[in-house]
Amino acid sequence: MFRSHCTAALLVPLLLVSRAVSANPEVDRMFAGQDTNGDGVIDQAEARAEAARVFRTLDTNRDDVLVIAELDPQVAKGSPGGVGFPPDVHAALRQATMQRWDADGDGRVTLAEIQQAFVHGLLMADHDGDGKVTRAELVRMHQGVIAPTR
Repeated sequence: MFRSHCTAALLVPLLLVSRAVSANPEVDRMFAGQDTNGDGVIDQAEARAEAARVFRTLDTNRDDVLVIAELDPQVAKGSPGGVGFPPDVHAALRQATMQRWDADGDGRVTLAEIQQAFVHGLLMADHDGDGKVTRAELVRMHQGVIAPTR
């Protein structure tokens, strides 16, 4: 969902290993990259568009599906400083991402599945229930405060 390649689907597992981001310019950069129309919120259409962009980037063999090995660059870029995680953490995050994105559990992620996952990730940060995410809501999610399920 985010231009930094640190997707909403990946952010929840990353909360386990990330530092607090309230003062992190990364949040601002991610938000600015996602709010493509500049209206101060990330909406579901913007989340789906970002999912499509990420999907195209990760689908290196251009077969219109993602498999777990294609997630490696996504996971590595989500690490602090983009230098990568220790192998066991990387493997766990890659598996968690695959589980989040692969809705039907067939080991292959389609564009529709990743878009669904990105919208779901967006709604996890939507504390006021309006279907959109403000920067403040994104900061809250990065701090580990997930919006109530509606």
